[in-house]
Amino acid sequence: MMKGNKKSIGYLGPTGTFTELAVNALFPNRQSVSLQGYSSIQACLLAARQIETNYTVVPIENSIGGSVDMTLDWLINEINVPIQAEVRLPIHHELLANQSQSLTHNYEVIYGHPQALKQCNQYLRDFYPDIEQRATDSSALAAKIISENPDESWLAIANFVAKDIYGLLEIKKNIENNIMNMTRFIVLGYEELMLPEDSMKSSIIVSFPEKKLMMLHKVLAIIDHWGITPTKIESVPMKTELGEYVFLIDIDTTNVLSSYVRACSDIRDLNCKLRQLGTYPVLTADIGY
Repeated sequence: MMKGNKKSIGYLGPTGTFTELAVNALFPNRQSVSLQGYSSIQACLLAARQIETNYTVVPIENSIGGSVDMTLDWLINEINVPIQAEVRLPIHHELLANQSQSLTHNYEVIYGHPQALKQCNQYLRDFYPDIEQRATDSSALAAKIISENPDESWLAIANFVAKDIYGLLEIKKNIENNIMNMTRFIVLGYEELMLPEDSMKSSIIVSFPEKKLMMLHKVLAIIDHWGITPTKIESVPMKTELGEYVFLIDIDTTNVLSSYVRACSDIRDLNCKLRQLGTYPVLTADIGY
């Protein structure tokens, strides 16, 4: 929690991850915050649940790799910590090697976060189709591993910050499948963040009685009736029995918060269970690629 006058910020470590870049975009005054890196997304979410930090930043969706299942699962089933902000970060991956392996042509292993490996699978399929892929808890950890093993003919997928931190050699930059690659990160915490509110979003979790999935049509009709726009709808298993789902719905509530409140009331009147995850500002980061 608070360390002196500094807010404690939990994030997926070690230093050099994309999550840390998202933290830097959200909290540019590093003198006012104390960063606490965690070894996995699950550890970050556990810290948020146990209120070890004032805020915790975790990825929730990538434009290529899709939703981050661990984050979704914990939001729905494990924690009840409000979302206070979202930041969208452009994601560019670099293929890196240890400086001592600059003359190597036959690399044996490539390390990367599962999402990074997925986001770069076209490049890997074209140029390294037979290389062994080893998943790590973060891209920065992949960079750290190959930096500590100079005698191994290994590669890593990470960002330009991790490349500089760990003194690695750039083999190829921008190896992601799509140059428009973006990741959404959310900020969890119990304290409101004072951020620009030009764009606002609200997130709700809705479940229906007795597997009545056609209720989704009625829920969306209510949202449309109040003139608000859903930006994402995702079904997630309830972990009860096959065929039972909850729905995570993101809604653009910029300048229409009162209509959103009325829509939530009407949805509950349908005998649906509805839990609000938060109403929060949405930012797009510029990290100077």
